[in-house]
Amino acid sequence: MTTEAQATSPPEGRELPEVEGGLPLIGHTVPFVRDPVGFLLRAHSRQGEAVAFSLPGRRVASFCGPQANAAVLGLDDSEADRRPVYEPLVTPLLGPGVVFNIPDDVKTWHDTLLLPHLRRDALARYVPVMFDQVERHIAPWGACGTFELMTTMHYLTMRITAHCLIGPRFGRTMGPVLPQLMNRLETAFFMSFVIGSRALLPHHRRAGRARESLTRAIKEIAPHDCPEGDERSHFVELMRAVGPDGRSLDEDTAAALMLGWLFASASTPVHAAWTGVLLLQHPQWLPVLRAEQEAAFTDYPPTTLSPLHELDRLGHCLLESERLHPPVWLLARTAARDLCVQGYRVPRGHMMCVSPGASHRLPGVFRDPGRFDPDRYLPDRGEHRTTPPVLIGFSGGRHPCLGSAFAQQTIKVIWSVLLRAFDLELADPQVREARSTLRHPPRQPCTVRYRRRKR
Repeated sequence: MTTEAQATSPPEGRELPEVEGGLPLIGHTVPFVRDPVGFLLRAHSRQGEAVAFSLPGRRVASFCGPQANAAVLGLDDSEADRRPVYEPLVTPLLGPGVVFNIPDDVKTWHDTLLLPHLRRDALARYVPVMFDQVERHIAPWGACGTFELMTTMHYLTMRITAHCLIGPRFGRTMGPVLPQLMNRLETAFFMSFVIGSRALLPHHRRAGRARESLTRAIKEIAPHDCPEGDERSHFVELMRAVGPDGRSLDEDTAAALMLGWLFASASTPVHAAWTGVLLLQHPQWLPVLRAEQEAAFTDYPPTTLSPLHELDRLGHCLLESERLHPPVWLLARTAARDLCVQGYRVPRGHMMCVSPGASHRLPGVFRDPGRFDPDRYLPDRGEHRTTPPVLIGFSGGRHPCLGSAFAQQTIKVIWSVLLRAFDLELADPQVREARSTLRHPPRQPCTVRYRRRKR
């Protein structure tokens, strides 16, 4: 039976096997929060591709593996709705009128307003901007020293995103405080997911103040801020766009949309940081990547997309970083009606989730899944080129990440500059995950030693 037939057939099927060890009221919250990927891997290894467990106030149906992931991610919103999961989490952070707090046709329209800034011609315009931002940041660094990896990646990716999607003036003005303000939003998002959005915690109050600061800055700066290569500001373009109801955006909604663009990029610094950690834990890859750069970059810094597209080996390292430390480790939906998915009954109202963090480490899918091995993406192996796709770090199915190409280009630029300019090593090669957000960044401090290379 096909995935579509399974998803839309009457809810006849097996009961989801229950994960052992749940407690009254809190269910499986403690082991889930302590080590969510490990919790899900253990549950699925014991009980198969589908299991059920409990969090406060909700039942969760978890699916794991390529076929099961495709079945869930292939459902449309009338079957597996994202809105009940994310709307209570996102609206307090970004404000009403954007993302999930709007009709579907308006949300689709909002997505189309971002797409022109992510097309190939736009990505090409961003190449010199991205290189310039990274080179400017490292210019004051001495002959040798240290930097904190996650802090540096957060600063660079937020600065690049702000420059490219909002404008250089906003990037210069808000760049120094963007990482701190965005981190407050991220922390509140995670706490709402685990505990509930109704809880009035200090995290939520700090997030509210951060949102006010960011939206005020966007409304003050963005209308007069034109990104390099554009004739008018992206904010003005938003205000002039006409929606499906015949109305244009008001100032507050346009600012909230731009804040949403920044918030959506919050996974990029985590992906960039883990890419660096894995490369520095496996330094045999550094000469390979530098030789690839020398061949691709006939002129430095590049001003077109073509040289970046020639960095295949660096691209393989990014894929392996996505596999081992996906930008988002959990993708959630709510069953909008009684469903039968992969032969299992999922009652209406159950949360449904797939975990890139768990699925990417299945031994039946990847050879030696705990090992950093960029060679698995070479043409003669191509472990990721399967149907259905096995890498879902940027989601997939009906709702893939719109900004994945922008994120990957940003990371390629950052590590191209750093590897060209410095010899690098981790002060402590044993790097653990921090689990205080939905992104699982490297635990801080993650210190990197650098020494300038002769060019």
